[in-house]
Amino acid sequence: MEPNTDALSPLLRVLKEHPRGMSVSDLAAAVGVNRNTVSRYLDVLLVSGRVEMETYGKAKVFYLSQRVPISAMLNFSSDLVLVLDRDRRIIQANDAVCAFAGVERDNIIGKSVEESQLAAFDHPLIQGRITDALNGSEVVEELRFLRHAEELFFKVKFLPTVFNDGTPGVTIILEDITEGRRAEEALRESETLFRSLVENINDLILNVDETCAFTYVSPKSREILGYAPGEMLGKTPCDFMAPGKAERVRAQLAALLADPKPRILFEWTMLHHDGSSVTLEVSGTPIYDMIGSFTGYRVVCRDITERVRATKLLAQWKSFLYSVVNNIPSMVFVRGVEGETFVFSNQAAETFLGMTKEEIAGKQAKDLFPPEMAAFFADGNQEVLERSAVREEQVRLPDGRILSMKKIPIFNSRGMLKYMLGIAEDVTNRAAAEDRLVAERDRAQGYLNAAGVMIAVIEADGTINLVNQRGYEILGYTGEDLTGKNWFSTIVPERLRDRLTRNFARLVAGEIEPPPYEKGPVVTRDGRERQILWHNALLRDTDGKVVAMVSSGEEVTE
Repeated sequence: MEPNTDALSPLLRVLKEHPRGMSVSDLAAAVGVNRNTVSRYLDVLLVSGRVEMETYGKAKVFYLSQRVPISAMLNFSSDLVLVLDRDRRIIQANDAVCAFAGVERDNIIGKSVEESQLAAFDHPLIQGRITDALNGSEVVEELRFLRHAEELFFKVKFLPTVFNDGTPGVTIILEDITEGRRAEEALRESETLFRSLVENINDLILNVDETCAFTYVSPKSREILGYAPGEMLGKTPCDFMAPGKAERVRAQLAALLADPKPRILFEWTMLHHDGSSVTLEVSGTPIYDMIGSFTGYRVVCRDITERVRATKLLAQWKSFLYSVVNNIPSMVFVRGVEGETFVFSNQAAETFLGMTKEEIAGKQAKDLFPPEMAAFFADGNQEVLERSAVREEQVRLPDGRILSMKKIPIFNSRGMLKYMLGIAEDVTNRAAAEDRLVAERDRAQGYLNAAGVMIAVIEADGTINLVNQRGYEILGYTGEDLTGKNWFSTIVPERLRDRLTRNFARLVAGEIEPPPYEKGPVVTRDGRERQILWHNALLRDTDGKVVAMVSSGEEVTE
């Protein structure tokens, strides 16, 4: 039979009078109960926490516990605390439990869990943990509750409890860990998002500590530098650079670590695993710990190797083109459409104007050129713009010089007219030479037309280059009707056409020479045949290759 409160009270009263403690024998003598019964009562008081015991050698000394009763502490806890007896009736419920369930304490005390407003605890898992606690096992679980569509998380402790009368019970303590779980979930999602971002962006992410050693390397290192992240951890950026490049970067990093800057931007040239150079555009941000101490830099590296190579190539081409444009004999001017001022001129233009490019820049056409040239630059912009074509004409200057002028539109990337390119070439001598050539050609044509014989020039491919006036009269053609046509298919009778074509091919190939004179018929425009006595001569170029045959002939009668 379990001792009741009345049987235990004398022991508690005696121990209260002797705060230094008493042995089992002293207590048995003081209360007038045998030693074995007192020992059993003391075990009950020990389990319930109402007395404490200390051992001195073989002796055991008992004294009242200095602990505050749990009932006095329940309402000071922010945790939900519920005390059940062995029949699962609610013995204690603190303010936090009542507030959570929205009930009055008096409405649940003495009721079983399943009959109270705390029916949420009537779950097979919880019932099993309560049974374990009643059997003396302390259990800790993490539970999830769904209340009003809100997900709540609790860390639940099921603690074995002994009441004053020695009967067992269970103390259930629920610690609300919802915020912590939500924070963990948010952190986990953030970490997943960050990892996905870092692993999938084209940039290489690096963390370096105060010693410049890598503490983090993103997986992009394999693609950009040919190294796995693990191969780079613990090493410094300079370990992956040529000696000359490393010294400069080492000095940069030393200065940045000594005086952290909020944002840095520079270039690194690192060595790929295969030995090739990789140019990186580097952006760095200082890293601080929770108490604000500087711990290193987070560095974002973008591979700009191809961009740098393209930029260098473009610069080389620009330099080459500038050299070409600046040294050609033609004058080159570039005029901006907005403001109509010149922004570029080459050496030939400077020589023509007697001014430096700095003096030419910013001026308009009327400030630089004679009126005839200025008018060409100023007029016709709209026509050039609409047709997107080159405008070209010759301008004769007051001093007699002749300039061949071109105006070419230059558009920007959006298709808007940005510049007007002008090219001017002094063609005075060439124009004079062309005039002389035309005069000589006209004079020669006059001689040919005055000749009393037929003259024809036949190209190496058999086409007619020239026929004089007498030839037109004999053949019945007028003007330039024969120029460009095939001599053999137009002039030679059909029965002789194949043989004479083959002979002509042999003449052009240099296999045979033409006879001094030969007689052969021609077909006139009206289809009649007329006999001509021909004298043929071959024209050769400087290499001796036949380029044409000159034939002169006069009509003969049988």
